[in-house]
Amino acid sequence: MHLYPEVAEAGSLQAAMQAELDRAGYPLTATLTNSPGWWDCATRVGDNRRHVTTVAGSQQRWFIMEFWERGVCMACGKTADLAASAGAIGRWQAGSRLRELQAARPFIRFDELAEAYERGDPVETQWKMYREARSPYIDHALIEAAYARPRLRMLFPYTSHEELHLSRCTRFPFTRDLPAVVPVRGGSYRVIWPGRQLDIGHTRTPSEAVDLVENHLPNDCRPAVDATAAELDSPDSTETSS
Repeated sequence: MHLYPEVAEAGSLQAAMQAELDRAGYPLTATLTNSPGWWDCATRVGDNRRHVTTVAGSQQRWFIMEFWERGVCMACGKTADLAASAGAIGRWQAGSRLRELQAARPFIRFDELAEAYERGDPVETQWKMYREARSPYIDHALIEAAYARPRLRMLFPYTSHEELHLSRCTRFPFTRDLPAVVPVRGGSYRVIWPGRQLDIGHTRTPSEAVDLVENHLPNDCRPAVDATAAELDSPDSTETSS
């Protein structure tokens, strides 16, 4: 803890952060993270809607931060100044928007998807980012084939181990009750029910794969909504589960 004398004196990052929040007059509580092994070098501030995690760097003095809102990491940043990190937390928990937060704390970084979430329309931006990505783990022919179908384009896409999944909601955890496409070595595709890992069928081309996906969508499938899967399928939701 030689890099963090104030943390060593307080006994943990949680305690040191709490002292800074109190000093700044923020009515917030720093808690332990869910990882017991990090009890002295990590902390969490916030509630189920918004929270910030902070971890102390091990090789250099950095307070490494992530700013979350309803299942989405909206921004990140790092600073060597504990008071600055507490100030950023206070602003975020008070409801600060991304550009306001960055203007006050220039070490904060965010991307276009985070701003799309802030506007309430991340679906098109997510598709755009996948279409423009240059990653070997993204099957661009499959992305383009899916994007060309209006019923699929209205859903929120996400990838996992090269698989293409579609969600009825835009925030994590995503729904897993719609067909997904798994590229297979050799150029073919499996279409599966992801929650049950059951095959729907095998195809030779991306176009055939998205045909299968579209044909197995529920008849009442609607555009992805700004919610987590738990929110979407709760009894209080105005949306109906498929």
